[in-house]
Amino acid sequence: MKKLFLVVPFILALYACNDDSTTGTGTEIEQDSKQEEVVSEQPKNEVTYLAATAEWEIDNRLQEPTEDTICEICNMKVYTKEHELGVFSAQAVKPDGTIAFYDDIGCLLNAELAHNQSNEKFVRDYITLNWINVEEATVVKTDIKSPMNWGYIFFAYEEDAKTYISENQTAKIEALEVVKQAAKERYEKMMQEGGHGEHGDLDHHGEDHDESEDHNGH
Repeated sequence: MKKLFLVVPFILALYACNDDSTTGTGTEIEQDSKQEEVVSEQPKNEVTYLAATAEWEIDNRLQEPTEDTICEICNMKVYTKEHELGVFSAQAVKPDGTIAFYDDIGCLLNAELAHNQSNEKFVRDYITLNWINVEEATVVKTDIKSPMNWGYIFFAYEEDAKTYISENQTAKIEALEVVKQAAKERYEKMMQEGGHGEHGDLDHHGEDHDESEDHNGH
C-alpha cells in the first residue's frame, strides 16, 4: 500500500509538469505571433539622399532673393527659398562680379544670349535648396509646374537624381545641352517676333507665369 501511495503523487506531478510545458509553449507562440504583427506594421524606410548629409562648400559671392526681387529677364517675381517655388529660382555671377536673379532656368540661360556675356550660373539643389553650379548639376525633367513652365529641377549628386526618378516615374534625366538648346531656340523665335517687354527686357512669349499658390513645388 505504501508503494502505491508513492506512485500516485509521482504520476500527478509528472502530469502537472507536462501540462505547464504545453501551456508555456502556447504562450510563446502567441507572443511570437504578436511580435510578427508589430514588425509588419512598421513603416518602410524613408528614401535617403546623399545631399542631405553632405558637407557643403559655401560660395560667399552668392546671395538670396528677397520678397521684392524680380527676374532680370522677364521682370517676374523671383521666389525666395521659403516659398514652394523657390526651388526653381536661379542666379548668375556676371563678369563684373554683380549678381542677377532669375525665376526659372530658361531666364538664367537666355540672359547670356540677351546680354552677349558668359556668366557663372547657379541653381538650387532640389534636396537641400543650396546653390550649385548648373554646369555641375544633374538636370531632371519633371511634370512640376515651374514659374516659366520649364519644369526642370537640379541635383548636386547624380545618385540623388536617380533616387528621385525611382520615386517619380514620369521624371527623367536631361542633358544640360538639351536645355540650353531649347532656351536658345525659344530666344531666337522671340527675337524674330520682336518680343520685348515694357522696359526693353525680354518677354517670354508662350510662357505663363502664374503667381497663384496652387503649384506643385518642392
